[in-house]
Amino acid sequence: MKPTRRNLPLLLLHTREAALAHFRPILKRFGLTEQQWRILRVLSEARNGLEPGQIAEACKIQKPSLTGILSRMVEMKLIDRDRSELDQRKQRISLTAKGSALVGRMAPLIDRQYQRIESMVGVETLSDTYRTLDTVLALLNRDGASDVEHAAKPWQSRTRGRVGAATTSRRGRGQMTRQR
Repeated sequence: MKPTRRNLPLLLLHTREAALAHFRPILKRFGLTEQQWRILRVLSEARNGLEPGQIAEACKIQKPSLTGILSRMVEMKLIDRDRSELDQRKQRISLTAKGSALVGRMAPLIDRQYQRIESMVGVETLSDTYRTLDTVLALLNRDGASDVEHAAKPWQSRTRGRVGAATTSRRGRGQMTRQR
């Protein structure tokens, strides 16, 4: 059966790519990846830094990937990791002076790109888009998981712990694993 509705996730992905095309040359000029810029931007808006889990959620970066990205950013001296004195497992990530200065140098160029996008799309259309996306995001997050996800849960519990159960990993989909 052919789907009867437009592909919303694909449309949003195409929109994201079209928007990012305006910012990628700036990121490249400063030697940053998109993920690094998202982290710098989020940290620049946080007064007292953030915990890694908060960064992962705010930037939509998987936690295993975030670990490596943060390590590289520490090596680049863009961020600091401060461990809690009460609980050494907890850490707070914040911008260094170098990271803050980099955000400051990039901000006018980023703002100029936003102005170009506003002139291409129109201030009102862009404001309406922000409002609509905020509304859709809030509504979709409110309802939680999809029916398909709920339907998959009984299957997952039936296969958990069985030899040869299909699993999903970062390296591949549907790999067969041997559990002992």
